[in-house]
Amino acid sequence: MTNRVFTIVPAGRRRRAVVLLGAAALSAAVIFGAAQASATPGSGVSGPIVARGFASQEVVIGVPRTVTVTKRVRFRIRGTIVSRRVSFRVATVEPLMRCGAAAPSCDIAFQQLTFQPGGHTGWHTHPGPTFVAVAQGEGTLYHGIAGCPSHRYGPNSGFFQPSAEVHNFRNEGSTPVVLHAFYALPTGTPNAAIRTDQPQPAACPHIP
Repeated sequence: MTNRVFTIVPAGRRRRAVVLLGAAALSAAVIFGAAQASATPGSGVSGPIVARGFASQEVVIGVPRTVTVTKRVRFRIRGTIVSRRVSFRVATVEPLMRCGAAAPSCDIAFQQLTFQPGGHTGWHTHPGPTFVAVAQGEGTLYHGIAGCPSHRYGPNSGFFQPSAEVHNFRNEGSTPVVLHAFYALPTGTPNAAIRTDQPQPAACPHIP
């Protein structure tokens, strides 16, 4: 599975921190709330929100990109002004979420989650980017896209999950799995809205 590089950029500062993470990550619910029609709420998962706060600094969480920029330049050759179009590659960031003075500060939340054998999150999304570390056990993350790709994650591995991607993490082993999740959230997001139940993807008919 292809890795992605995600960048957290302090706005107004040139340095950046780059985190190389797996193609996706588990993010799980605070409370498996009332299911929507055709939704797939989780089962066998529990864990408290252990801390919440807010990020008041200007920060952009985004995906690094290299783009081609084309400019017209003029220069003089033996007294004659010549104009040419010049293309070059520039490193930039495609924002996933912005926080700071120009926009409401982002909320941040930390959660410890325990998956019993057979436990799963159900298919869901989150309102903001999610980072997760596996502290104990091994589980499988399924992505609700063409081919229903999956990846197994064990202790000391870390993952990232984009906000709009439908996913489902399952403990398919015989021992509990313990995760620590970090959520970046739009300001004012209640704990009960950290996840949104989603219908079972057509690409994953065998994964409830």
